Amino acid sequence: MDGKSNQILIIGHRGAYKYPPENTLKSFQKAIELGADFTEFDIHLSKDGEIVIMHDEDTSRTTGVKSLIKNMTLKELKELDCGNGERIPTLHELIKIAKGKIGLLCEIKAKGLENKLVEILTANNIIESTIIDSFYIDELLNIQQLEPNLKLGLVLPKDESFVPEWDQRKEMIDTVINSNLSYILTRFNNINPKFIKYSHDNDIKVIVYPVNAKMLMKRFINMGVDGMIVNDILKAKKLLNNH
Repeated sequence: MDGKSNQILIIGHRGAYKYPPENTLKSFQKAIELGADFTEFDIHLSKDGEIVIMHDEDTSRTTGVKSLIKNMTLKELKELDCGNGERIPTLHELIKIAKGKIGLLCEIKAKGLENKLVEILTANNIIESTIIDSFYIDELLNIQQLEPNLKLGLVLPKDESFVPEWDQRKEMIDTVINSNLSYILTRFNNINPKFIKYSHDNDIKVIVYPVNAKMLMKRFINMGVDGMIVNDILKAKKLLNNH
């Protein structure tokens, strides 16, 4: 679970996205059962300072109740139903079921939670099996100062768009290099062999998302990416094992 250079990590998208509800303990448990190397998830801060897991900053899409996470206490958030009776999990709850079984790819979606995040990861002794990623470079650099041993990745470009020109793609990778981060995460259509080579030549690992079609999975396995964020964990594992 430490992201070794000779291993392509199969990373479950928001748990096991194929088996909803997303970003819930049920989905994370399914990702463990299916044998994902890591699970990807998103974190926000509640009104009373608890780190909770949800993709959106607004609770409406997944719970049907329109509100901002930052305006709700943990108790209020726990009253919401994410589907099938599943509740919004805390980071503590995820770690309890994940530690020693699956790595964590934790995306920071809110500002001001770096200290609390590092404190939780350190207290649970899971620094080695965790990768922190974000669009927010300042938050990543803060974490770098707090815990230099944490592996960090920048999601680029911030608007998740297709970047057609190589010079712009190179600039993305250079940002990661110059910030002394370990990973770059970008959409599948930004990655080609030149992107992989330039990243690897500069000791930067590449995680690609979303990778769901069988053809894309094969393409990126052949290219030698370091990780694929997938909805179908079993399909990706089968293709990788047969490679």
